Amino acid sequence: MAAHCRDCSGASARLNAEHIGRYARVCGFIPEHGVPLTFPHVLAFPLHLLMLTDPSFPWSVLDVVHLSNSVRLRRPLAAGQHLRIEVECGPLVPHQKGQAFTLHTRIYRRGEAVWDDDSVYLKRGVRNEAVVTSIETSDNATTTLTRDARWQLPAQLGRDYAKASGNFNPIHLHTLSAKAFGFQRAIAHGMWMLAHTLSALHPSKPLASGSAHGYFKLPLYLPGDATLWSAAPSPTTRDFEVRDLSGDRPHLRGQFEWELP
Repeated sequence: MAAHCRDCSGASARLNAEHIGRYARVCGFIPEHGVPLTFPHVLAFPLHLLMLTDPSFPWSVLDVVHLSNSVRLRRPLAAGQHLRIEVECGPLVPHQKGQAFTLHTRIYRRGEAVWDDDSVYLKRGVRNEAVVTSIETSDNATTTLTRDARWQLPAQLGRDYAKASGNFNPIHLHTLSAKAFGFQRAIAHGMWMLAHTLSALHPSKPLASGSAHGYFKLPLYLPGDATLWSAAPSPTTRDFEVRDLSGDRPHLRGQFEWELP
């Protein structure tokens, strides 16, 4: 594999109110939240898929694992705005379980950067000794979290999110298709877990700016139960985990920070 999957891809998009509303309902956001912090990720996802299915990419897109995701809102967004999306694939870097790489996304409005996304992926079981740079995927919890909520997730959640996001990976859709890739049942999308967590912790008004970092841990099977745990290191920061029903096993770990107008 070359140092980069592909240099850069770009596309134009419009923030469509109907699409935003459909995504928000599946993920738990309310209209008072404005454009969900994670929504631009679904606009960039077709470019991510374009890179991961490019002939120069050495592995099947179904063979890579989504390790973590970081999103950053630089300026408020609103339905009807026209955006420019640019995606670049970073170099391969060592990971203890194989090789990792990052898809860097930046979104512009009239030439101004308004939103960023770093999606880190892993190909297990491969080595490249020539690459010496390390990638940071630390997710060590440093605060004591308390339980906030219990979620009961239906079997069709993966299909509902796929329709709202465009991510139709078969591991999320049906038991049979998930079993073909080694899972007991369909599993929830990692980006749905992150979005649903942010919807639960979100202030009841649109953000002036904000960021969220999520590290995907154990699969969350559908149908299934999960619990949300959080702590508030500051008035505008939340550390969080999504755990199993007993609260012992983590599915997602991360942090959410924001500024209000």
